[in-house]
Amino acid sequence: MNPDFDALIIGGGPAGASAAAILAEFGHRVLVIEREKFPRYHIGESLIPFTYQPLERLGLIPRMKTSCFQKKYSVLFVQPDGRASQPFYFFNRYDRETVAQTWQVLRSEFDQMLLDHARAKGAEVLEETVVKELLRDGGRVTVVGAQLKSGEVVELLAPITLDCTG
Repeated sequence: MNPDFDALIIGGGPAGASAAAILAEFGHRVLVIEREKFPRYHIGESLIPFTYQPLERLGLIPRMKTSCFQKKYSVLFVQPDGRASQPFYFFNRYDRETVAQTWQVLRSEFDQMLLDHARAKGAEVLEETVVKELLRDGGRVTVVGAQLKSGEVVELLAPITLDCTG
């Protein structure tokens, strides 16, 4: 059987969208299978300084810098009894122009940005598609049985399947 794709990625969140973007960037035929319709509600996220390099690798730093996401340059820790620590300024420890800045993101918008970026790199995305079955050849998944939004059940073939469902 000839594979439909080079890689199937289950889950369109940050891990799945990032993997899809990089694989597609290298010319691989990639399909992301996502259960939800984006943008989808997800708890907000306070990115840590070391997300800078992965975002840079994806080519998203210019978009992040011009986004409406709140920029963060420090953090303050509050103990259970309410006592606050001294502020921890990222630039005291890390490069001021790169790692010392991060963002507080609205996950629905951030996840949409990442998934759209994967699409722009050439990945295909099936939203509102539920994985029903994983078929293995030896120890690895080679076929994913999925139900499309229409109710149609399809079998998708690929030599690589990544579970990025979190």
